This record gives sequence, structure tokens and C-alpha cells, in this order.
Amino acid sequence: MKKTISVNIKGINFIIEENAYERLDNYLVRLRRSLNNQEGSEEIIEDIEIRIAELCKEKLNGSKEVVELVDIESIIETLGEPEEYVHTDEETTNQSQSHSQNQSQAGKQEESDAKHEKRLYRDTENAQIAGVCQGIANYFNMDVVIIRIIWVLIFLFGGFGMLLYIILWIVVPKTNSTIDRLRMKGKPITVETVREEVENAADTFRKSTRKFASQIRENGPYAKKINFIGRAVSVAFALFSIFIGIISLIAFLAFLVGGFQFIPAKTDSGFLSISQIGELALSSSSDVSTAWIGGSMLAGSVILFLFLFGFYILFKLKNKWTRTSLWLLFLTAIVGGVICIWLGLKTGRDMTITGEIKRSIGVVSTEQLIIESDLPQWANTGNIKVIAGNQDWLMEIKDNRIYNSDIRFKFRESKDSLFHIHEIASAKAHTMTAAVKKAKNIHHPMVLIGDSLKVGTSYDYPKSDKFRLQDFYVIIEIPANKSILFNGKLIQLGKDYDFEEKESENEYTERGRLRGDGRYEHNY
Repeated sequence: MKKTISVNIKGINFIIEENAYERLDNYLVRLRRSLNNQEGSEEIIEDIEIRIAELCKEKLNGSKEVVELVDIESIIETLGEPEEYVHTDEETTNQSQSHSQNQSQAGKQEESDAKHEKRLYRDTENAQIAGVCQGIANYFNMDVVIIRIIWVLIFLFGGFGMLLYIILWIVVPKTNSTIDRLRMKGKPITVETVREEVENAADTFRKSTRKFASQIRENGPYAKKINFIGRAVSVAFALFSIFIGIISLIAFLAFLVGGFQFIPAKTDSGFLSISQIGELALSSSSDVSTAWIGGSMLAGSVILFLFLFGFYILFKLKNKWTRTSLWLLFLTAIVGGVICIWLGLKTGRDMTITGEIKRSIGVVSTEQLIIESDLPQWANTGNIKVIAGNQDWLMEIKDNRIYNSDIRFKFRESKDSLFHIHEIASAKAHTMTAAVKKAKNIHHPMVLIGDSLKVGTSYDYPKSDKFRLQDFYVIIEIPANKSILFNGKLIQLGKDYDFEEKESENEYTERGRLRGDGRYEHNY
């Protein structure tokens, strides 16, 4: 009866006799000590452990589940003792003895190579595409050039070369470790062969690195090409920087001289400019002045930076004055950007709290409520009535008041036999008191005369209230089996609407919108 233990070798669990484990552990300790000062020792040890796990797995079968001492001795004999392959500078034998031993060892190596099974892998380290041809050349011990010529002939005259290459690319595994490279070459997997393969790979990497470094040196064959490509990229980048600077300068001058009026709004001077929008959004005149300073610092420094940076690269202006100027422009842009961000945060604070008010316009007892849009005075003169004015502007600014077109309507079911008419106004500010005050300042012309309701096509508020997301809509409660005639359009709850659509409060609602030119749209 022998004591066993459970061990894990490279992710595989084995049951192994205790004395066998001690022998294997002693072997690995001696291996680490032997390879302590050699390059790639960790990779060698890892590959040997992988090979030990494979050999242990081969020793087991359905009737045998424990790795015995004799199995470990066989594995160590296959791999070789570590001390046999330690490099020393001391000559222990004379030339004749060394020659004799080399011949004997070469004979053993050839015998082992002949018995060792080769496997087909893709050699990605020496590949031109995927390493298929190089892998086949290694397997058959042929010159890879011959394999590639054969493949080209198959591709040109056989018609299936490309398909066959792709299939082999998918099916044949690539070499992922030193053991895979040894199997690809048909070499036995021992401590010595693993060490030699790691050293060869490291030597190949060093040679390729030195070759590439010599090629890109000042007098190397690729130096002129690299310098030309680098210079071409630098010139292209410099010209692009100058081009962006020119475009930015034109836009900035247009903004300063012409105000850059492009925002659709009806004012005495035409469309709104960015500066006018800023005056309507910022809280005070001092904020407007600060915004001008910050914006000018940001825009001016960025434009100058683009020009100077382009010339710096294009004409190689590598002097202290140019570098100092670039840094000063960069810092100025940062300061300008911080000022603009601070103003944005300050203005955003005025839009944090919503104040909403509800006004009752009146109550009507009738079978049908008639609603007519009330266009501005200029729209109706004598016997002429404007029926479509194409008023698609966002707002109108007149007499220190801001006018917004489009009045929204919500139609709900009345709880009694009367029509109830309300209006809701809301605005934002940094306090509830200020928000409610701004909401109260919203004015909308709406007059109830008998069973008729005259509705203005816009609402307005003082210019001094600024833009604070002012909003306005009308709520009309319709009794059951009664209707509304809106600009000649009949409105009955549920007539053209899906009753399955409910609001959050489970109250059925239909919507409409009165456009600035007097047109009404229902269920928009």
C-alpha cells in the first residue's frame, strides 16, 4: 500500500504516488537551478512542465489512474537530466574525445528524430501570409520556395489553390509554443531541444531587430523613404492646420462684423445673431461682457495657435520665441474656455426649478363650443384675411417682449355638462418664487364671448425675463356627447382617436396645435 497525493500540472489534475511526486519535484528544482542564469529560463521551464503533463496523461488509461514512480523515471529519462545540458566555459575533454562524443550524440539524436512523430503546424513566425506553405515545408523537410511555387501553379492552373489555402488556414493549427515548434520539425521534446529552440528564437529576434534598426538609421536604405514620408505627413498636417485657421478666421470676422445672424426670428433687424441670443440667455449685462471676453480669448487664441502651429511645422520654426508663443496661446485658450464654461454653469443654474401656474378662462354651457384663431392686427385688413403666412420663425421680438408662436391644446372629458377652459403657463429659474413670477408674466390673448372662444396664435413675455424655457398650453374639458368647432374643424372626443392610448393618470386626452399663421392641427 502506497500513499498518493493530488497535484495539478499546468491545469491538469493527477493522482500521483508520494515518492513519485518527490522525484518529480526534485527534478524540477534541479532544472530551475541549472537554468538559473540562462536567457528564457522561465519559458523553458513552462514548456517542460507542459510536456510532463502530456507524458503523465499518456501513462494513464481506463485501468490505471495513478502516476507511479516508474512512470516518472521514464518521463525523466525521455526529457533528460538537467545537469547534462548546463553551459560551462571550462573544457573538460580534449578535441578527439569531444568529437567522438558529438558523433555518438548525433547518432542518438538522429535515431530519436526518426522515431519521433511529426505534426503539421502553420509556421506563423516565418510566414508570408498565414504560414501554411512554411508549415508544409517544415513537415516534409523541403525548401519553402519550392512549396510556394507549387502553390502558385495550383492557383493559376488548378483553379482551387485559393480555396485549399483558406481551408488549410482554418484547419491547420498554428504554433503557439516551443513544444509545437519542436513537433513541427519532428524533434524530440527534451530539456536540451526545448532550450535550443528558445535560444534560437531569441537569437532570431535579436538579429531581425538589429537589421531593422540598421535600416532606419541615418545612412540606412530606408532612411530617405522614412524621412520623405515623415516630411510629407508633417507638411500635410501643417497645411490642414493653416486651412482650419483660415476658415475659423473668416467665421470669426463674419461674427464680429455682421453679427452672424442665422437663427430664424422676427425682429426689426432680421434674424437673431449669436450675440443677441447670448444677451437673451445670460442673466445680466456683466455676464454678456464677460462672455465676450471669454469667447474672444478662446476663439482668437485658437485661430492664432492654428496659424502659428502650421507655420512652426511647415517652416521648421524651432526657436524659443515660437514655442513660448504657442504655450501662451494654449494657456489663453484654456482661460477663455474656463470663463465660457463658468458662464454656462451659472446660466444653467437659472433653469433648475420649474414654476407653473394655472388660470381659469371660463365655463360655458352650450352644445358646441366654437373656437376661432385670432391673428395679429396686421394679418386682417378690411375685407382681406391672411390664411397662410408661413410663419415658421421660432419667435418674434417686438416692443421689449418675446413672442412665441404655436399654441398647444389638450382636450379632456368634462366631469359635468359644462365646458371648462384653462391655461397653463410655466417657466424656470433658480428659485420657485422667481420661476412663478416669470410664469405669471406669460401673456396669451384669449377671450370668451358667449359660446365662442377667440384664441391668439402666439404667447409673449417680457424680454427682461430672458430665455427660461417658458411654456404655455390650453386645456379644454369637453362634456360627454358634445363637440368643438375649431376653425371649422369638428372635434369630438374619441371620434378619431384610439381609446386604448392612456396617459399616466389614466385620463383620456386628445391634442391639437394652433400654428402661427392660424392653421389648426388635431392629434399632431
